[in-house]
Amino acid sequence: MSEILSGGPERPPWRPPRWLVMAAVAVVTIAALVVSLIVANGEDAPQSAKPRSSPSLSSPTGVPTPDGPNASVRQDETPGLLINGVALGQGSLNRHDRRADAGPWTVTVRRSDGSLARNGAVVTFPVSKPRVGRPIRIGDASGWNRSGEIIWPVSGAYARVRGDLPRPQLVGIAAATTVSSGRPKVRAPSGFSVVSTGAARPHLLREARYGSDEVGEAGELSGGLTFTGVARCGGIEDRLYAVGTQPAGRVRGKPAVVTSGLVGNAVLAWEPEPGVVAYVGYSGAPLDRGAIGALRRLAERTRLLSSRQWQETRPATVDQVNDFG
Repeated sequence: MSEILSGGPERPPWRPPRWLVMAAVAVVTIAALVVSLIVANGEDAPQSAKPRSSPSLSSPTGVPTPDGPNASVRQDETPGLLINGVALGQGSLNRHDRRADAGPWTVTVRRSDGSLARNGAVVTFPVSKPRVGRPIRIGDASGWNRSGEIIWPVSGAYARVRGDLPRPQLVGIAAATTVSSGRPKVRAPSGFSVVSTGAARPHLLREARYGSDEVGEAGELSGGLTFTGVARCGGIEDRLYAVGTQPAGRVRGKPAVVTSGLVGNAVLAWEPEPGVVAYVGYSGAPLDRGAIGALRRLAERTRLLSSRQWQETRPATVDQVNDFG
């Protein structure tokens, strides 16, 4: 037998009084009006709180860099160098030598038919005293003659002239060299001109790095690294004379040379502006005719960037000594 529990007699349903219903309707109406005003104001308000960023030449997401002409390079500015149409990603780098100006100084001298590392010489001061060399006279001083270079005492230290010129022309450049405030000056002999002066080590060396497969030259350069570099200094040309080069045609009308003695397996270098050395190089396969052809193709695809444009690639910065030897 089940037990039924009861709470008393059945009550009629409760209904709110009329005044309470009218008050609730008024509250809902006001709330809806406020929400609509807020939405309207939000749609009409200017979107200045979130600034727009200008598009960069390259981004870490791998967007290909746009093609374009070489940037105009200001005097004493070190530009950057990219390969057109290839994603740079995070491959840009500034190699910063903060004490470059405190090191040796150079003067680059060229014959009227000269170009980068061809028919010219680089005077460097100061350099170390040589241990070997055949005696040679430079004015009233006794110097040392070595393969492709002459070292002689001047202003309490030693200077060097290095190039691919005949020995009498190297002697003439050495004899025309003086030192003032610790820096060499050259009164160019007849038929020669001073192309540039500056620190032997570059204050800034700007590099961009790619995979050789990314630039489409893995067949000739292997699957290693392809890189570009730009520096403003006399030390690179001096080093090119020391290690030896071979002609490599022209890059946008500028004579180029190729060498395996600078950095990586090889580089192809040219001078887009007086005193500015640009190069394309790689690490991977040995240097041969196929690799030289690949470097020439890549060089023709490059583009100079101004300092501002280069900084838009968000380069990493490394402090180091930019010494080419």
